[in-house]
Amino acid sequence: MPHSSARSLLRLLTTLLAALSLGALMAGPTAAESKPFAARTVSMMNFEFAPQSLTVNAGDTVTWVNNSGSTHTTTSDAPRWDFTVGPGQSSPPVSFNTPGTFPYHCTPHAGLGMTGTITVQ
Repeated sequence: MPHSSARSLLRLLTTLLAALSLGALMAGPTAAESKPFAARTVSMMNFEFAPQSLTVNAGDTVTWVNNSGSTHTTTSDAPRWDFTVGPGQSSPPVSFNTPGTFPYHCTPHAGLGMTGTITVQ
């Protein structure tokens, strides 16, 4: 009889482990397997943003870097962000968590065509 109980217990443990393994596989990727968020950069130079249009994934951040001799802004057309960026400086990173299209401009140089768009997928 003791052998029969041990075999029953072993079968029960094997069944439980199989069920736990199947549940883990069906749960999807773990945090370690998830795609990391990306940090993207837009350059300010020659009175334009480069790239002028940037597509990012939800959760990514964008930083604007002023590579010119003039002070610029990165100003969202909707009230979302507005930073003044001096020559050689960078803006704080802006997180884009919601899919959509986010147009922006340089306030003093928008008339020169210094505009851009961030598209979030």
